[in-house]
Amino acid sequence: MYRREKMIIITIIIILLALAVGLYFFNINIPYFQYLERGIYNLISPVVEFFSGLYNFFISYWQGLLNLDEMIQKNKELEHNLADLKLENIMLESYKKENERLRKLLSFKEHVAFKTLGASVIGFAPSIWENKLIINRGSNDGVRKKMPVISYNGSLAGRVDYVGSNSSHVSLIYDPEFIVGGIVQRSESRAIGMVNGQLNNEKINIMDKISWSADIKKGDIIVTSGFSNNYPKGLPIGRVERIFSDNYGLSQGAEIKIFSSINTIEEVLIITDF
Repeated sequence: MYRREKMIIITIIIILLALAVGLYFFNINIPYFQYLERGIYNLISPVVEFFSGLYNFFISYWQGLLNLDEMIQKNKELEHNLADLKLENIMLESYKKENERLRKLLSFKEHVAFKTLGASVIGFAPSIWENKLIINRGSNDGVRKKMPVISYNGSLAGRVDYVGSNSSHVSLIYDPEFIVGGIVQRSESRAIGMVNGQLNNEKINIMDKISWSADIKKGDIIVTSGFSNNYPKGLPIGRVERIFSDNYGLSQGAEIKIFSSINTIEEVLIITDF
């Protein structure tokens, strides 16, 4: 008996709900059912909204899965474009620096009294020639052994010590076997000595055989003395960093921070006549 009454009540409720929904969707205006219609609407609208949001979520998620491959491909294309732009910027910066160096080199060439020949660095000599570089000029260009070589800023970089037909080796100024006469540029001093390269030191040369009474101090600019026929006079070599006692106190020595650097030499001038 109880079960039968329960089924009747459930049936009535379903009929009323169906009737209210039908009235709502078919817009049938019966005053007696307006309260029931509003009640049904308030009852089912949160449920409808929930399932509608859930449906939209799954649709968006599924579309995202379908577009995932396309998004990955676009991301790869963007990464490639970014890499290309970075490479382009690096190349432009390299060309800019090269242009600045060549301008300085050309300007220096126009203001010197000796003849020069431009050359590009194409490599560095291997193994025991670690303090030598290779340039793209040789005997076919008129290059000869012992010709002085200067960097783009006009400072002494080294000398030619081997000549091929189309390339040459340049012994750099900081090579231990490299020796050049130096003099203090300061007019009131003019102290002289011999500038030597040091083993495994690309920044500091030693100037020795300086008279004990010579006027030399930290900060002085050292240039080529020109006392031999191997180098023209006045080529910048470096700056005095420290003075020390040499030859058991009978003379002075100085540490010279050289101006040329293997890390910045890409173009050079060969002095062919002076």
